[in-house]
Amino acid sequence: MTDIQTKPKDSEIPFRPALIIDKPELKDYQTCLQHLFAGLTGQSFQSALICPPDAGAASVLCPPVELIYHPLLKIPLFRNQNRRSVLEKLNKFKPTVLHCFSSSKAKLTRFLAETLNIPFLLTYDTSTSRKLSRVAGSPNCALLLALSRPIAAHLESAFKHFNGRIEQLNTGTFVEDDCACFSANVPVRSMVVAQPLTNANDFKGLLNAVRHLAIDGYEFILAIIGKGSAERDIHRMVKKLGLSQVVTIVPEIEPLRSVFAGADIFIQPHSRPEFNSPLLEAMGVGLAVASCHNITEDLLIENETTVFFDPFDELSIYSCLHNLLDKREFSQQIARNGQQFLRENYTVSGMITSLKNYYQQAQDWHKEQQKTTEPAD
Repeated sequence: MTDIQTKPKDSEIPFRPALIIDKPELKDYQTCLQHLFAGLTGQSFQSALICPPDAGAASVLCPPVELIYHPLLKIPLFRNQNRRSVLEKLNKFKPTVLHCFSSSKAKLTRFLAETLNIPFLLTYDTSTSRKLSRVAGSPNCALLLALSRPIAAHLESAFKHFNGRIEQLNTGTFVEDDCACFSANVPVRSMVVAQPLTNANDFKGLLNAVRHLAIDGYEFILAIIGKGSAERDIHRMVKKLGLSQVVTIVPEIEPLRSVFAGADIFIQPHSRPEFNSPLLEAMGVGLAVASCHNITEDLLIENETTVFFDPFDELSIYSCLHNLLDKREFSQQIARNGQQFLRENYTVSGMITSLKNYYQQAQDWHKEQQKTTEPAD
């Protein structure tokens, strides 16, 4: 006979987190949230997700997770009705802590936390660190979570009054046993870029470098995965440089991991201010990473987990890619180093354990704050 597992009572659950996220960030954190909800559900913790109706939340949820839509109507006139609606649903769910992943939802998070009198956490990346100072000043803001050491250092300088309430959160991923880089015995090598196509100049140096590689006789294909306002200009650039046979531009593909598994080299032409899930997935499957210098990204260690180039110098990009294509063992070592770095620092279990600790830490801090503000008898 198997033991019958009974549903834990509310009093037995140490925390009930409600995560608040907007549509763009839900896409960026999709894999991370899938792992997080699966891990919390597997440990009998109840959680909720607050997001817009068109955010595509079905891709990240496990059945027990409660889904709350906000805003139901994207019209400024209905702002108060939308807030009342989400408050009513949260009152039924009874969260003990809120966790905001999006700067666009920070004011809503503060309002909900102060109305419900519960603590909240803010996750910071470089795209949000300058926007949330007023929200972080809320008496209910318990913790600031940084996605890298440099961002944590910036927050410690900007928010000195937080005194030990700034933590680093490494987003967890699974690492493949095999290394994809140069694993297939084929003459044509595959390189891939995955980022929003918002600025054609971001690709000018790369495409010129790729042209020189093709002239030198290297056999490869370059896939640029993404969409954006500069897509048409990038198509024109590819055609003008005579690269239509070796460069292809394709729309966003899910899951990216399955695409990366068939490639050899991942290229990051320009740094991204938001959470960089494609880089995490590329390293997880074992691609050699060629990247511009990025001072906010912990994953990138020169000549260990990546090879750096100057994104505005096509000769620098050419030399970097030439080196990776020419030196198979070096490229594979870069890829394996990246996988090992993830195994040691970016595990799913580590992420879940860290967040559980941070949620408990936030609740404990809030209780202490409540004690100090209670009027004396």
